[in-house]
Amino acid sequence: MTLQGHICRLRSVESSDIDTILLWENDPAVAPFSAPHPPYARAEIEQFVSNQQQGFVANGQLRLMIEAEGRTIGAIDLFDYDGTTAEVGILIYGKEDRRRGYATDALHTLQRHARNLQVERLKAVVADDNAASRALFRRCGFVETDNFYYFCTMKRIVAPSILSADFGNLERDIRMLNESRAEWIHVDVMDGVFVPNISFGFPVLKPVRKATSKVIDTHLMICDPIRYVKRFAEAGSDYVTFHYEAAEDVGACIDAIREAGAKVGISIKPATNPEVLREWLPRLDMVLVMSVEPGFGGQSFMPESLDKVRTLRRMIQECEGDCLIEIDGGISAKNAREVFDAGVEVVVAGSSVFGAENPKEAIIKILEA
Repeated sequence: MTLQGHICRLRSVESSDIDTILLWENDPAVAPFSAPHPPYARAEIEQFVSNQQQGFVANGQLRLMIEAEGRTIGAIDLFDYDGTTAEVGILIYGKEDRRRGYATDALHTLQRHARNLQVERLKAVVADDNAASRALFRRCGFVETDNFYYFCTMKRIVAPSILSADFGNLERDIRMLNESRAEWIHVDVMDGVFVPNISFGFPVLKPVRKATSKVIDTHLMICDPIRYVKRFAEAGSDYVTFHYEAAEDVGACIDAIREAGAKVGISIKPATNPEVLREWLPRLDMVLVMSVEPGFGGQSFMPESLDKVRTLRRMIQECEGDCLIEIDGGISAKNAREVFDAGVEVVVAGSSVFGAENPKEAIIKILEA
């Protein structure tokens, strides 16, 4: 058998679960007319993909056939894979199928597989007069930049906030996070001045650092943060995020965090226009968008914060920056998909994790929303 391309077939059932994988042989261009192999187990197909440089073989193309109601209705192609980014194109053959949600289901499925294959970003080129395709990519988390390009990040990270943990059993809760699929641990530091609440500082951060090897993401909701950023980095923070509204000299604060050996984040409150960060984006590792008023856990998510995320994603692409977008406030499995689709890579989740009957399962549900 000669494979000139690696073909996957995605079958849609009534639940819109497009997840059955078959491997096709022969040329990708004639795949719809070729006899497929029997279904392969997921482990076998994933191993094949891994062996073929994550699925992008000699001709640089991965094709996924979309089947619905017993017939092939379209295809998705991945191409121009460069180790981190792949371009995606989608086609639904018949006009009668273009408004039935198949393309959205298929593209979301493709995104899940791309994450499993550790593709970091997807991009698409859409003609200016193709309104249907533009709407499709926007629905699935692609953000438009110049030259008709649409970009979508594949990274998904959950950072449970220990502000919602049980402080009578903090060691137990950290151990649970160590065993979970959460990659980060979020530490909220509040001074009672910048925000109307007081949380904790170095005495809590240091033992948390000793108890985990996961990324510690420290969010400073304090006045004049430059006084303390070095100490928080030295106490074990991998990321130190300060508020734009609290810093008299943003550049000096960025420099102080970088010099202390931590990665730099800036956070903005709900009322702050993301445009204030444009000049700083090339120097940042992360931007934290508050989707509630900072200071208290358990608040309701502000959906208008997603417009800020989309604006920031465009700005980051335009300046060729590489910083993550994090969001904090009211995140759960119920709204995680729209949050990720807006361009967020890191979600902070407090009560939706620690208040769940099974916190580890709650983390998985957010990741797989």
